[in-house]
Amino acid sequence: MKDALKAVVLAGGQGSRVGYQQKALLVYQGQPLLVPILERLRAQVAQVCISANQALDTYRSFEPKVFEDVTEGFLGPMEGMNSAWHALEGDWLVFVPCDNPHFPADLVDRLWQKQQDTGQHLVVAFDGERLQPLYCLMHRSLQASLAAAIAKGHLSVWRWIDENPHALADFSDVGAKAFQNLNTLALIEAGSVG
Repeated sequence: MKDALKAVVLAGGQGSRVGYQQKALLVYQGQPLLVPILERLRAQVAQVCISANQALDTYRSFEPKVFEDVTEGFLGPMEGMNSAWHALEGDWLVFVPCDNPHFPADLVDRLWQKQQDTGQHLVVAFDGERLQPLYCLMHRSLQASLAAAIAKGHLSVWRWIDENPHALADFSDVGAKAFQNLNTLALIEAGSVG
């Protein structure tokens, strides 16, 4: 089963923190931020896909499988996750955000192992201090819960996770820095996470 896993890069936002640019396409260490994220994921899963709502042709030049949100209005990562289940086949998906090229190289292995150990349909990364809600492994059976939350206007991934049974994959050995998002122009232009 793990050999058939797909991963989704959540790049469907408006980029409000970076001047309404496509964050994943901004240059980081000499190349688009998206490139090292795709490379790291391709080493861990069978297929990588991109959730995007703008610059679709550009995204397709990096990864052929690109899909848009089912619901209009830039509703955030919850809608990207929900839309993935409409666009993709298979029972399991791994999700990661589009602004961290330094996430653990064994992210998928650890998420999958925790799922195998616990049987939970939702496994979320835990950095030793806090939940990292956009780094998760999810089963298709949770799509209805995502859709219901979105229909009620509950768009917080934190809240949704809290409301659903889940397991935590322990990444305390690598810590919070491995999950630090480059969510400002200053961080991206600096070319490092500090």
